[in-house]
Amino acid sequence: MEIKILMYKFLLVFCLILLLLRTLCDAYCYFRPPRKYGCLSNENLYVFGATWKTEECYQCRCKITGMTCCSLVSMPKKYDKVNCVALFHKKSCSIRVVKRTNPDIHCKVYNGVG
Repeated sequence: MEIKILMYKFLLVFCLILLLLRTLCDAYCYFRPPRKYGCLSNENLYVFGATWKTEECYQCRCKITGMTCCSLVSMPKKYDKVNCVALFHKKSCSIRVVKRTNPDIHCKVYNGVG
């Protein structure tokens, strides 16, 4: 009985640690369980050990434990949102922050995520 209580306490502490780490992490990632022979992404089956970049700008890795995909795009958070706008470039998986009135002028970005 004591072993079960210790296991529950351990699992509770472990889950709390995971929740805290999630709030500290800035990169956006997601996880999917594996299939029998690999990982399924956008109707493509990838073998275990494969890595690839998706059209949506995610870097994915297929492992026996599952598929993990993390965003390659750094999202600007703190900038002048009144006078500036963030423009997404799908080909380069990047975002530029420029003046609304003149896209040739870059705006200062103070903080980003990713």
